[in-house]
Amino acid sequence: MNTPPRPVVRLTNISKTYGFVQALKNINLDINQGEIVGLVGNNGAGKSTLLKIIALLVKPAEGIIELFNRQVDDEIHSFKKNLGILLNSPFFYEDLTGRENFHFFLRMKKQVKHPQKVVQDIIDQYGLKLFIDRPYYELSTGMMKKLEILRTISPDFPLLLLLDEPFSGLDTENKKFLSNLITNKGSKNTVILCSHDFNIVNNLCSKIVLLERGKIKKIFMPTEYNHLLAHFT
Repeated sequence: MNTPPRPVVRLTNISKTYGFVQALKNINLDINQGEIVGLVGNNGAGKSTLLKIIALLVKPAEGIIELFNRQVDDEIHSFKKNLGILLNSPFFYEDLTGRENFHFFLRMKKQVKHPQKVVQDIIDQYGLKLFIDRPYYELSTGMMKKLEILRTISPDFPLLLLLDEPFSGLDTENKKFLSNLITNKGSKNTVILCSHDFNIVNNLCSKIVLLERGKIKKIFMPTEYNHLLAHFT
């Protein structure tokens, strides 16, 4: 009998407190390679905190994090190279153009040998030439978000992609663009996203995790969408 693979993400008894507020309480969750997992819940449910803990941006008060079959330790840089992270707060520098921002971030990824060529390939592939050389602060919210998304998956789609409200601020065309990026990821790539758009979550995700007051209330499959929706109506 074949032994099933260990999860890409394994969280054991994860808790997090901010002052007197317990944001997460004993979270236990396994996410397997290739899954697209949606984190949903009301404001304050703990979705973003949980995503930031998986992204190694926030340290839990208690519990164990395992990524890629290894327990996370103090050498977090070895884990982060396989992560792509998109948060609500922009990572781009406002006074630089989109092209300059891409060059900067690709140079930060030392495994990219020819960042200028990679940037030009991105511009050509995704039709960015009309606005890529404008200062970032001049761009519309949708354009900014699209560049942030492409930065997150460049030069290669990460093994683990973490997205916090990625569809917020996108028009219909760019929502379709992002949905296609996620749907067409490789079988070895895993995506975790927070979103208030339950239709998108239901259409994209292979597993839906409902958080309520810092705890996992229930884990749904997409076919159970109507039961999930009942929690928010």
